[in-house]
Amino acid sequence: MTDSTQNEPASTRRLLLGLGTLGAAGLLTGLGAASPVGPAEPIGRSGPTSRVDRIRHSNLPNVSLQTHRGEAVRFYDDLVMGQIVAINFMYTTCLSTCPTTNLHLALVQQALIERHGDKVRFLSISLNPEFDTPDVLSAYAAANGAGPNWTFLTGRRNDIEHLRRALGATDPNPEVDRDPTQHTGTIIIGNEPIGRWKSMAALANPVRIRQAVERVMLPVNQWPTGAAMIDEVPYDDSASRS
Repeated sequence: MTDSTQNEPASTRRLLLGLGTLGAAGLLTGLGAASPVGPAEPIGRSGPTSRVDRIRHSNLPNVSLQTHRGEAVRFYDDLVMGQIVAINFMYTTCLSTCPTTNLHLALVQQALIERHGDKVRFLSISLNPEFDTPDVLSAYAAANGAGPNWTFLTGRRNDIEHLRRALGATDPNPEVDRDPTQHTGTIIIGNEPIGRWKSMAALANPVRIRQAVERVMLPVNQWPTGAAMIDEVPYDDSASRS
């Protein structure tokens, strides 16, 4: 959704500019930990799946994680492969953007279930894994209205850092990037089987986030567009803050 940040607060616009935009391959490029993903190969040379394969190889590391339900999982094999996903990074003691992000994700989760069933998998990955044990995350998930398709995750710090950089959830300023209180308030949305990815400000209106997810999950001829999309929630200052 190309116009999704037009009426975001200035701080959010700066954040998204710092993150960069989604490249031709679909995913944000990390800062050094993952190789940049190039543009899609022309059809007839390597075929349309070459871009998907490069994203899988460079941006979706198969690190070991634990869910808030106490399950041992692999990020790619068990959580992302063949799925439509909405991914964010958080930690349970965050008092800045995380509470609003969680509220928005809960609303988006419910709206998508009502419109499309249980097709989208929400993945919230802790940036403070030593504190955010599965038990802590379990209580946090319950307090934030997480449904069965919303998983909170912890793991080894090095693995989570590798995953964060591979997904591009970084700030170009190294000092800011090292500060967990400045962690990027963005949602990374992906349709893994077809390699369609985009990012969205977590502080955007939940309706806009839902529309962005729909544009990733639905065939192009079913995308919400034009007046039907814009009029659902008019673009004004209150929409970006709600």
